[in-house]
Amino acid sequence: SLLAMAKFADMVGGKGIKASMTLSGKSESIATDKTLANRSLSIKKGSNVIQLKNQEGNTLYVSIVNNGILPVGEEKTIQKNLSAQLVFKGRNGSAINPASITQGTDFVAELTLTNTSANNLKDMAVTEIFPSGWEIVNTRFTDFGDFAQNEVTYTDLRDDRANFYFDMKRNETKTFRILLNASYLGKYYLPGVQAEAMYDNDYLVRTKGQWVEVVQ
Repeated sequence: SLLAMAKFADMVGGKGIKASMTLSGKSESIATDKTLANRSLSIKKGSNVIQLKNQEGNTLYVSIVNNGILPVGEEKTIQKNLSAQLVFKGRNGSAINPASITQGTDFVAELTLTNTSANNLKDMAVTEIFPSGWEIVNTRFTDFGDFAQNEVTYTDLRDDRANFYFDMKRNETKTFRILLNASYLGKYYLPGVQAEAMYDNDYLVRTKGQWVEVVQ
């Protein structure tokens, strides 16, 4: 890693950074002998304009990074070459409404994911996050109705989520099932499901979440 960084510093000139930045009319000088400079940007709601000028003879690489968490229930859905549908089923396979589930009920979260493109996809990942009032029991369905096992390369189960990793053929549909239990009384938020090709941003789907309740 150190050797790679040294070669990178030599490639861009090794002269440090000397530049000026103008953000929405306010100017600031950026000068350092190091090869990296970070600045926090005071972004206002609406339109923002950033202007950068390199005042040195080396090459500058600029990245603008922003992040945040949307309010509960206002997450943005997206669908790019994948489609996803999540339903919940009881022991007999009949659909149940997750908005109100009796405490102690065992049920299955069944996710259907479809590759809507004509391409074979490698290194796919599905993440299902569950509310704290539900507990993940298992992904095996011995003595629990007529459910098939998940056909995936790897399964990663955590306290509050399930991660699946796999490949998909063109126009293929896969089904993923998680056995759950409605354990704790209360009202909780169930986030949407996200599926993506980990190394290709052209394949992504994120669904809307909903409020759920565990009742007596």
